[in-house]
Amino acid sequence: MTRFRPTLGQAFVAAMGGLALLLSLLFVSLARVSERGLVRASDERRAALSAKIVSRVEAYLAQAKHAVTRLEQGLRFVATAPDVSSAEALLFAEMLDNPNLAELSFTRGQRAGFSVDGSAQLLLDGRFQVSVYRESDETGSRVLTRVTEGDHTGFYSKVRLRPAGGGLGDGRIERTPGPSGDPTDHATFGTPSSEAVGGRALWSDLSYSELDSLLPEDRRRVVVTVLKAVEDRNGTFLGVVRAAILGRALDALVAPDPGAPEITFLCDGRGRLLTRFSENDALVQDEGDLRIVSAQTPASVLAALSRPELVQAGDNPRADLGRFDLSGRRYLVGFRDLPETQGWRLGMIVAEDELPGLSSLRTEQRSLLVRALALMVLILAGGVMVVRWIAHDLSGILVETRRMSEFDFAATEPRAAFREVASVLNGLEKAKTALRALGKYVPVDLVRELFKANREPVLGGEARVLTIMFTDIKGFTTYAEQLSPDAVAEALGRYLEAMTEAVHANAGAIDKYVGDAVMALWNAPSLSPGHEGRACRAALDCVAATERLYVSPDWGDRPRFVTRFGLHTGEVMVGHFGAPSRLSYTALGDGVNLAARLEGLNKQYGTTILVSEASWAASKDAFAFRKLDRVAVKGKRQGVLVFELLGESEQEGPQIARARVYERALDLYNERRFLDAITLLETQTDTDPPSAVLLARCRDYVATPPAPDWDGVYVARSK
Repeated sequence: MTRFRPTLGQAFVAAMGGLALLLSLLFVSLARVSERGLVRASDERRAALSAKIVSRVEAYLAQAKHAVTRLEQGLRFVATAPDVSSAEALLFAEMLDNPNLAELSFTRGQRAGFSVDGSAQLLLDGRFQVSVYRESDETGSRVLTRVTEGDHTGFYSKVRLRPAGGGLGDGRIERTPGPSGDPTDHATFGTPSSEAVGGRALWSDLSYSELDSLLPEDRRRVVVTVLKAVEDRNGTFLGVVRAAILGRALDALVAPDPGAPEITFLCDGRGRLLTRFSENDALVQDEGDLRIVSAQTPASVLAALSRPELVQAGDNPRADLGRFDLSGRRYLVGFRDLPETQGWRLGMIVAEDELPGLSSLRTEQRSLLVRALALMVLILAGGVMVVRWIAHDLSGILVETRRMSEFDFAATEPRAAFREVASVLNGLEKAKTALRALGKYVPVDLVRELFKANREPVLGGEARVLTIMFTDIKGFTTYAEQLSPDAVAEALGRYLEAMTEAVHANAGAIDKYVGDAVMALWNAPSLSPGHEGRACRAALDCVAATERLYVSPDWGDRPRFVTRFGLHTGEVMVGHFGAPSRLSYTALGDGVNLAARLEGLNKQYGTTILVSEASWAASKDAFAFRKLDRVAVKGKRQGVLVFELLGESEQEGPQIARARVYERALDLYNERRFLDAITLLETQTDTDPPSAVLLARCRDYVATPPAPDWDGVYVARSK
């Protein structure tokens, strides 16, 4: 195990870091204590506010229950069997006393007993319903009376259209069209009058008023209803009293005090809203319950409605507190149960950074932190001045070694105040010089892999599928004889530079230069997916790069080179070959020889770039090719398909047209229809060298037909 040895800078930084850590822990501890105190005070404030709002809501809802209690007392002592008039008088008086009531109803039914399921059995006579209600939830709306009673034809309803501010008997009475149902058949009578309820008051959830069932939803009143069965002084069942209080007043009741940072709302135990955040919020029926759908619901409220504190809410104002983070802010959330409701809860949310006093506290904390940091900076600056002269020279060595580990061998000027450090830096520069030189003799990727692996090359190789490219300059020997050695070297250097850049730009590696010839590899030393297409692209780029070179001022009036290319894809041996004391990274095998033979085959067909079938098969969708021939190259008996690389696949023009004519003629040639092939080829022999070659071969076969077992393979006689 390597022993860790810190640098001077690390030791100093560790010491300063320890001091800063201690100061930070102290600062954080003090800050947390201060903030916890403020949060506790805020918790108490919020608990008091929630209790105040809950009390306000309970007092408001209790008006309906109190109205039911007073009506029960009035019905009990007015008569043992109240009629429509006495019931209306009691309901009307109670309605005038409380402007928050939406409706009051008394449904009369004489109970004869209970069924097996606990529902009330009623006598046939004496059933009616009186409802006194406000026409709308607007202030000053008319108070109307609706009476439903029956005769021998069935039940019918009539309405007293009392004017605004009118008395009990004011207003005309109109009979509503059509029959009405028996009011004792409705659940608002049957449920509270059943034996299971036992005379208890029942609360409904938020709902539309039953009396507004024929109105459009935007005109229907939202109410909370209390139902109770009442008896006379002798315990005889009289009927059911219903009181409904306006639900839309809940929005104002739940609102916090002006200027308070809290957001308050009512919801149920399933996280559905009961109060609005905007006048435009809609009411919807959700599984039989009336709930708010708000497009303006704050994101913090939506997050709070999914919190576990909603389910855990109870009467204890501290048992339902929680915290959550949203969009980089911390929120405090609390829920409080509302007794005598259908599981309603008061929710309260406040952003922690909006708590009273917390903002000023954090401002003071930031100011203290800035002062502490300034003091630390002064201490650090003094320590740095002491250490920097020692660490400066050592850091130079670290920088150079890091650059070498990142394969950056660019030369730098060694600068050091101490002689020993300068000697080390000079040694590193010599090592970088050697590595830069090595990269010019072997593939750069190979040098990088050996350097990163920190290993020496060893004799041996591996089988790998490569794409190999051979190039050669047509007539270079004749060209070289016409110029001085220096001129030849300069021209060849510029030419090979352009070729090399095109190969490297397409992820290829130069294996070697043999005079004017180039051997390049793809998929070695580094793996290169799609190497067949990269090699084809490189060949086209080499042609384009040398054409740009020939028209540049650097080339001058020198004759242009004509370069021939041969490409093949196949499995070969690639690795370090040679003697243990002198290795060469290269590829060996039948595939390498085939690539070289394809380059030489250009001379026989007058072509520039020839590729094997394997390279064509992997690249045919990206480039335009001509199927040239099936050739047994020199030294081989087996014929291989040879293709000419023409350019980009999307190109169209005379060259592509001539190639397609040639391919049709080649098919006729392989079918021994030599005369038909001659007819096609004679149209373009002057402009297409391969066509002239195939034409001559067809004419020879017309004169001397091939043997019966001839398979169309052309046997090349030269390299």
